[in-house]
Amino acid sequence: MKVAVITGSTRGIGLGLATEFLKRGCAAVISGRGRGKVEAEVKRLGGIYGADKVAGQPGDVTDFNQVQAVWNAAKQKFGNVDIWINNAGITHTTKLFVELDPAEISPVINTNITGLVYGCKVALQGMMEQGCGHIYNLEGHGSDDRKRAGLMIYGTTKRAVKYFTEALIEETEEVPVQVGFLSPGIVVTDFLIEDMRKMNPEQLETVKAVYNCLADTVETVTPFLVENILKDDKHGTEIAWLTDEKANERFNSDEYCSRDLFSTYGL
Repeated sequence: MKVAVITGSTRGIGLGLATEFLKRGCAAVISGRGRGKVEAEVKRLGGIYGADKVAGQPGDVTDFNQVQAVWNAAKQKFGNVDIWINNAGITHTTKLFVELDPAEISPVINTNITGLVYGCKVALQGMMEQGCGHIYNLEGHGSDDRKRAGLMIYGTTKRAVKYFTEALIEETEEVPVQVGFLSPGIVVTDFLIEDMRKMNPEQLETVKAVYNCLADTVETVTPFLVENILKDDKHGTEIAWLTDEKANERFNSDEYCSRDLFSTYGL
């Protein structure tokens, strides 16, 4: 039975990944900053898939000791960790840099960069001790060096994730741990909806046109990611849902460009 730890997994993509692992007979460790949310999801998922396959440990990824506690909890319950996914991440209000509240800057940098680095360090140390394991880091807007007005800080963090992960892949060539990327594309999550609600009407209509064509639900994306994770046996793999080829096909498809993914959210 494979054991997967997913940071930031009390909702959104992280929760979707945990659910898909459980559906396939794996064990999943739920983690997030809120103890109540972690305990609630562990209870809910344990009731569906079996309490013996679900564990939870609250943890703020910007605190190294709390990240280590997540690893320790997983090891204590299951004896090993096969897969560690650094999913925890946040974004800021979509605004030009000069208009962005300074209070929004450091939480995004600390969570998306420092938190991911801590997750990699904890997982790498533990997996080297046990002699095996696979670490995945989530890419996002900015990973491919594309720029978008209003997402400068978030994009900067994801570009840093790309560099860091590529460097980590090189550093771990000779150790029994595999490192790779997950690229989920644009996924309709609470974070996305909350961000869209803050946009002015003109900006919202422009963004909706793009997202309706390119975005997908958690339930669509996470099965693909998990299936490919469980098949992956290589170092340096990138598992990407929304490839450039797929995006180009969708932009030329009336079916995708005419979708309405957001009316149910009042957008």
